[in-house]
Amino acid sequence: MKNTILFDLDGTLLDTLTDLTRSVNYALGRVGLPERTDREVASFLGDGYVALMRRAANGANSPDALKYFTDYYADHLEDNTLPYDGVIDSLKALHGKGRKLAIVSNKGDAAVKVLCKKFFYPYVTEYFGVTEIMPKKPAPDMLFAAMRVLGSEADDCVMVGDGEPDIAMARGAGIDVVSVLWGFRTEEQLKKAGGTVFLSSPHELGNL
Repeated sequence: MKNTILFDLDGTLLDTLTDLTRSVNYALGRVGLPERTDREVASFLGDGYVALMRRAANGANSPDALKYFTDYYADHLEDNTLPYDGVIDSLKALHGKGRKLAIVSNKGDAAVKVLCKKFFYPYVTEYFGVTEIMPKKPAPDMLFAAMRVLGSEADDCVMVGDGEPDIAMARGAGIDVVSVLWGFRTEEQLKKAGGTVFLSSPHELGNL
């Protein structure tokens, strides 16, 4: 039986799009670039802050835009962000069944800690984000770090996420993966990335 569930954060457990879009557009405005829509920003997400701002800036690497984004987002990441409907009840149910739970995210580690402590304690107490020494997905490092802390082997685990990096990381680590359809990618995109098992509602998470 799979007793360990490793979750992505943005687009899987939390709806972060409004705060991310506002932060992206603040940074773009500071460097004289046009704003992006929610849909555009959603399409840019999944590969960390550097990739997000490069895509938002039409492929240009702008250290100033990246800094404006990270500074602004640090102050505004709780403004509109909330768990998707059904997520908290599902985590509570899984915790009650004795499942081991952790979160692995391509978000900056400081933001991951703030949001997870706010929304998911006491059901999830282990969470990992990107740092200078913890590379982003699809590198498996944070996945392996979570497994070590939880005392789990690959055969015990399933990864749940909404993006291509989640699928690639899980496959590379030999872990089963479930893709969710309420996040930032379509079913077609996820199938193209190798996804084969899908959930259509956060309420289904409690039955994993």
